[in-house]
Amino acid sequence: MSGSDSSLVKKAAIAAAAVAAVGMLFWSWNSNMAQAPVEIGYYCLTCKKSDHISVYQANWRQYPGAMSDSVLYCVHCDKGPAHPTNECEKCGAVFILHLFPKYDEFGSPACPKCDAAYGQAAKAKGVHLMPKALNP
Repeated sequence: MSGSDSSLVKKAAIAAAAVAAVGMLFWSWNSNMAQAPVEIGYYCLTCKKSDHISVYQANWRQYPGAMSDSVLYCVHCDKGPAHPTNECEKCGAVFILHLFPKYDEFGSPACPKCDAAYGQAAKAKGVHLMPKALNP
């Protein structure tokens, strides 16, 4: 093989690697941009009603003095704080967020049903994280 043939093979290999890298980057970016729809609900501590986040999006008003900016005025009674709710991936229980927060090592909210000590600590403080309206 001559020197010019070797140079052409190297250039072709570099071009193929560059095309493959761009293709991988494009695939990675597209797959990361596809996210599941938000399935958050809200539960009002005053009127005890719950609703889907879409009902709150048209009237998004933060509740003053709350531990999180995602705690809102209730769209039903316009008085109480409406907290976001979360469904546990392990047991399926729905519980209130930001009322008596605890997070695991990955930053995910702890479930008061799966973490019995956490659930008991909340009850001891008078905080009911899993009302019957959320878990019929």
